[in-house]
This record gives sequence, structure tokens and C-alpha cells, in this order.
Amino acid sequence: MAKKPTYKELEQRIKELEKEIVRLKGAKEAIQKNESRLKEAEQLAQIGHWELDLISNILYWSDEIYRIFDLDPQEFGATYEAFLDTVHPDDRKFVNEAYKESVKNRTGYDIVHRLLIKDGTIKFVHEKCQTIYGKDGKPLRSIGTVQDITKRKQEEHSFSGIIGRNAKMKELFATIREVTEVNVPILIQGESGTGKELVAKAIHNEGARANKAFVPVNCGALPEGLLESELFGHVKGAFTGAFRDRNGRFEMARGGTLFLDEIVDMSKAIQVKLLRVLQDGKFERVGSEKTITADVRIISAANRDLKHEVDRGNFRKDLYYRISVIPIHLPPLKKRKDDIPLLVDYFLEKASREGHNTGGISKDALAVLIGYSWPGNVRELQSAIQYAIIKSKNQIIQPYHLPLELKGHIVKQHSRGPSRKLDAGSVQDAITRCGGNKAKAARFLGVGRATLYRFLENYPDLLSSIYESD
Repeated sequence: MAKKPTYKELEQRIKELEKEIVRLKGAKEAIQKNESRLKEAEQLAQIGHWELDLISNILYWSDEIYRIFDLDPQEFGATYEAFLDTVHPDDRKFVNEAYKESVKNRTGYDIVHRLLIKDGTIKFVHEKCQTIYGKDGKPLRSIGTVQDITKRKQEEHSFSGIIGRNAKMKELFATIREVTEVNVPILIQGESGTGKELVAKAIHNEGARANKAFVPVNCGALPEGLLESELFGHVKGAFTGAFRDRNGRFEMARGGTLFLDEIVDMSKAIQVKLLRVLQDGKFERVGSEKTITADVRIISAANRDLKHEVDRGNFRKDLYYRISVIPIHLPPLKKRKDDIPLLVDYFLEKASREGHNTGGISKDALAVLIGYSWPGNVRELQSAIQYAIIKSKNQIIQPYHLPLELKGHIVKQHSRGPSRKLDAGSVQDAITRCGGNKAKAARFLGVGRATLYRFLENYPDLLSSIYESD
């Protein structure tokens, strides 16, 4: 029969238990502090961690992953299949195969893919994974991290609001950086819809005059008399209807930038007056003899070859050389088709921010966009996407949702086989997502390696642009 503990022994045990409770409480508080620090670190780095139990198929996500995916832990049933549903439709096959191969080959994976958020927003994430195996060699669980790299991706392929990863666009970005601090006239030439005003704004916003006004004038939209008043201003009584003094655009842009759009349509008489401002830095308002000093940066734009207009006698040669100290040429969209997927993603995300939910775009619809010639350039592409968003009614955009003029350019694609039509945009995208591994990229595109290699021989600049962006 066990001896009953004495009162002192019980008292001693109680003190020991109290000490253990204090110790456990302290350990719990330390764990909670560490968890809090981990959560703060994950949020700061925009990295979340996850664990998938391969026996029960239960998926654990940290709070940061729920934030990245914009999901509620109380509403989301975390399983592998549910995760795949959050991946962009065009990336699901790639992500699923990458994970399955990593488990089978015990290699883990390190990939970049897109998410399609429930409001239609597209995010880029960098995901890493390793799988743990039992003594019998069977996979037990996978652990990994997810990092939101959307901002980094946007910065890689854009500059001051201009979207592009094409080699010509990278040259443009470099030129903009070079001219921002140099106060000399710039001439931007390119077809209508290529984004000339966007480039002019980028030059202004990145330079020393960014805190002053950017003032645009469409020289082709106003008759000669009105354009002179618009540029230089007028005094009361200068002409019929001039009931008060009015500042012109040169005065409005004081200290900032004056953007002369479609300068090719400017009359010869106004060209003479503009030449004097560029030469002397001075002008007079219409109807006034008082000379005003101009303190503006002049950026001009033309949708036709201005040198050709000089040769035809439609534009003054001396003015041409004054305004084109630094010439910039914008390529038409048909010359930078590898930027179309990037632009489409941008326009879809922009529409989502404005409250228009989208389901993304199908590969077949994207193939139509890439195969089209785009006479209206980026402006036409943006209009086509806006039209398709309305027609698709929050569903994935299909070829039949596109404007009528595009439907005649439908390109039939097959999931496998050498007959599939490749384009620079999809090839560049595939190689980037596969970490530069061309064999994996070929499998992702559904073509043989030889087909991909032959395609790359015809696009020597494609690989260099990929490695530069990395």
C-alpha cells in the first residue's frame, strides 16, 4: 500500500508545478513572440510559407500567403486542387507538371508563375518547394515558400508607365534616362497610337522639371489663328471675342514642359513664330508688343516622317533641326509583338483596378491578338481588350469575344506537334518561366526541342533580352 504524501511533500510538489507552469507560460510567450516576428518578417519580405501533407492532402498556408492570394482562411478550403484553381489558367499545367516532376525526381522546384486573383487582378509569384520522404522512399509532405514579385516584374518590363520588354523598348528606356537631365528639344516620331505623349510625359516626369507643369497642345486640331493664341496667349481686344487677357501654353508651362503633338500639321506662319522662340527664347502675346521670356522644355511629336515633309517643302528645314536635337523613334506594335502578352496583362489588371472583374484571356484569344497587324497600334489593342471584357461578362476572354475586325485573323493552335505556331511573346514567356531551360520550355509550349531551336535561330535577340531582364 502506497504511503500517503505528507503535507510538506504536497506543498513542495505544488511549488514545483507552479514553477513548471511559469516555465511553460514563458515558453509559450516566447513562441508567440517568435511567431509574431516571423509574421512581420514574412509581410515585410512578401514571402509566405506552406506545407502540404501528401497523406491527407491537407494544405497549410501562413497568413502572408492568404494575403498574397487575397483569400479568407475561414472561407478557403486549403487543398492542392484548390491551390491550382488560384493559378492563372494559362500557367496551371506548367505549375502542376513542375510539382509532380519535382516529387517524382526528388529535385524540388524553383519557378515563377502567375495568379489570377478573384477580382481579375494578375500577380506574379516566385515559388520554391522541397519534398520530404519516409524511410520507404514514399513522399510524406512538401514544404515551400511563395513570394509576391509582381512589383519587381512590372518594373522589369516598364519604365515610367511605358510597358515593354522588346529590345527596341529597352533601347527607348535607356534613351529616356539619358535625356531627362539634358534641356534640349526632343522630337518623338511614330505612328498614331504608339504612345508618343506617354514617352513625352516620361521624359518630363523623370527629369528636373517634374514638379512643374506638363502642358500638351495638339497642333493638328486647331486652325492657324486659334493655334497662335493657344500657344502665345493674347491680350484683351486682340481679335473679335478676345474679351480679356489670356495666358498661352508657353506661359502655362513656365519652368516645365510644352508638348507639341502632331507638329507636322503646323502652318508655315506658326512655324516661323515657333522658330523665333527656340532661337531667342522670347515671344509676344497676340495683340501685344511686350516681350515675354520663355522658360520651357520643348518636346515635339509627329505621326509622319518629318524629314520627308521637309523634303516636300511642307515643313521648314531650320525648324526641323531646331526641334530634333534628340530624335526618338517609336516602333509600331506589329514590330514588337512579343510585348502584346505583357500589354494585355496590363490592360486587364488596369480594368480590374477600375472595378471591371475579368476572368483573364485564353491562349487562343491571345494568339489572335498576336497574329493581328494592329494598324491602330497600342491604342487599338487597349480598345480591343476593353471591348472583350464587356463581351466576356467576367468569363475568360475567348476569340469570339474580340472585335469583328480581329476575328478574321484567328490562328488555330494545337496543344502538341511541330505544326503549332510559335510567336516571340509566348516563347519568351515560356523560357523565362522555365528558368532559361529550353527543353522544359519546349515541353511547356507543346513542341519539340528542334522546333524551338529553329525558332530561336530566327530571333537572335530574344534570348539576350530574356537574360538582360533576369
